[in-house]
Amino acid sequence: MVKNTAAHLKQMLKEIYNCKKPFELLVIDKKPKTRMGVYIVEKQRIRVYARWGNVCPLEEIAIHEYAHHIHETEKRKNENRRKERVHGPEFWRIYSALMSVAQKKGLFTDSYIADIIDYPHLS
Repeated sequence: MVKNTAAHLKQMLKEIYNCKKPFELLVIDKKPKTRMGVYIVEKQRIRVYARWGNVCPLEEIAIHEYAHHIHETEKRKNENRRKERVHGPEFWRIYSALMSVAQKKGLFTDSYIADIIDYPHLS
């Protein structure tokens, strides 16, 4: 099941935005206390922790980590990563764009913002 979930999540991410740099996505059957997922910059690897799925959809966790991958591989403005916040304004712009596209394409539904995304004048 975990293997199928990883393939499903990776396909979903590519349908939202086909990143120019390859990445690995793993779904790990754990629930660490401090994180739902992690992006490992050096390995271009996304880890989604499956046991958080009852708290937050795995799709949302994957999109969050994918935003880190895109930020690191395509959009980073400062060559020195240490001088830029991990969750700085550029990251949140990427994450917001990915979430909007996912919602518009019907790949992920966030009931909290669905009414904003589906607002009639946006169609």
